[in-house]
Amino acid sequence: MNFTSTIKALDLVKQPRFNELNSVVQDNVDTASIKYPEGSTGFLSLSNFQDQYSRQVDRKTTYSVKLPISKIAYKQGQVRMVRPEYCIENFELFHNSVDFCESENPVVFYDEKTEEFHVVKKQHTTAQVAAIANATGQDLEVITRVIAFNSNVSAKERAIEGSKVFFKEIKGINPTKDWEALPHEVALGDKLAIDLEKLYLSIPNLTWQPINYAFPLVKDPKYTITKVAQMKKLLSYAINDDEVHSLRDIIQAICNTVQWKKEKPAREISVYLLRALYNFEKRLKPLIDDAKIMGGIGFNFDLIEHIENYFSIYTIPSYLGSTSSDKKPWMHLIKAAANVNDYIIREMGDPLDGKNFFNVKNKKFVDAVEALANPTSKKTVELAEIKRYISSFC
Repeated sequence: MNFTSTIKALDLVKQPRFNELNSVVQDNVDTASIKYPEGSTGFLSLSNFQDQYSRQVDRKTTYSVKLPISKIAYKQGQVRMVRPEYCIENFELFHNSVDFCESENPVVFYDEKTEEFHVVKKQHTTAQVAAIANATGQDLEVITRVIAFNSNVSAKERAIEGSKVFFKEIKGINPTKDWEALPHEVALGDKLAIDLEKLYLSIPNLTWQPINYAFPLVKDPKYTITKVAQMKKLLSYAINDDEVHSLRDIIQAICNTVQWKKEKPAREISVYLLRALYNFEKRLKPLIDDAKIMGGIGFNFDLIEHIENYFSIYTIPSYLGSTSSDKKPWMHLIKAAANVNDYIIREMGDPLDGKNFFNVKNKKFVDAVEALANPTSKKTVELAEIKRYISSFC
């Protein structure tokens, strides 16, 4: 993955989403300040740092440097979603100041090629400094910890180091979106995260980030699955079943077939939908195959063809309907079965004369749903509840 794009801190806070922060800072510009503990004098100037770095022989050295905010940038792959509301909350909480008296100073990585300093820790407080600098027209200075690598250290090694610094902070202090964490988990060698990233990247234009995210890691993203934690669970099931290819085919078919102009601008593919379709392929399609072998039905069913047909007509939310209360996998499996029933009647010549293949009298179907609803010996969903739900949809 190529982490190359950067944006200056001063430019980041000029984006429209920071308008409210800039307004708050402007209203209090006369009292806005940057505070440090007494005795914070043991730092290098920018020129002192550059002189010492020119003689650095160690692989990695950390310096305390007072940097102009104009030299600080945010680098793609090291940037979390800097949230303006966090900046405003901190600015007001500390009485219109950026207060380093009881917290760490920003940590930045030095890029000797561009002579930029890429912030990897304290990204929100750095953005506040940038907002004050823009409001005052001054190139304010910030005391930072600069991590500088020997020039022979690769970009990949630096990215891993950055992920370590970044990820330790977000795990320990601020909550973060799971889609933000994915590339850092990959950099740190998390096997499931690596496999999930490979799955995403195997499908052109599919991303795990929001479509309009300012620092896209996938070129020209057209559709997204941001529920990364849920995708990890689904992928782990597919890996255990040796059916990753089936999961990929389902996602690819949806990406290719959905009429995206009719969908919401977020272009989000529901993980609930993917799970329902995957569970159908694994648990219910074999029932159709077995019935054909036994001579009970006279048609071939292909899940991908069903997906392509359905989403050429309907939208993503219509497949499962409301999932605000009906969130259980077994419920979604029943809804998928209902859609397949409709497909068989609508598109396959109604081979069962108006009857649903999946119905409450189909014991193998009911047993398959019950097995999903109660995966362990401890029964949590009664059979009567399952049958009632089946009768409502099938």
